[in-house]
Amino acid sequence: WFFGSAPGEVGTLLGSCVAMVVWHPVLRCGGLCHYLLPRPAAMAQQEKPDPRYGVYALQFLRHTMEKYAPLPDYHISCFGGSDMFSGRVQTRIGQDNIEYAQQWLHRHGLKPRHQNLGGCFSRNIVLDLGSGNIRVKRHPIETTVEPVNGNPGSGR
Repeated sequence: WFFGSAPGEVGTLLGSCVAMVVWHPVLRCGGLCHYLLPRPAAMAQQEKPDPRYGVYALQFLRHTMEKYAPLPDYHISCFGGSDMFSGRVQTRIGQDNIEYAQQWLHRHGLKPRHQNLGGCFSRNIVLDLGSGNIRVKRHPIETTVEPVNGNPGSGR
């Protein structure tokens, strides 16, 4: 996760992960958090907060945002949650990440200005901290298996 002030840009690449992007139009500060899973499998045994998980990444982001301004003063957007294995493997990782982000927003009484969630592609997200503009570039996910060293399906 990242939080900072203008000038500058911050970005990330997403697959099944979800990014919450925040920006304050008056203070010209903001950032994002990018999480892999909503929570660790053994949450009770987690020794210290790990920002790879939404439960911690969003907590870190929220606490930092609140140091500068109340949460409703921010423009908030949400991206990611793709089905990275469309048609090949049954998984809910992207959908679980989307649902966690939506629950978090609802719990804090927030509505995103922009959402670009789900689908079968990766996303490159870049936030301009000066203007609040967010660039989103989507990339299709390859569904074909290419032979490596002349051996189809070998991954070596």
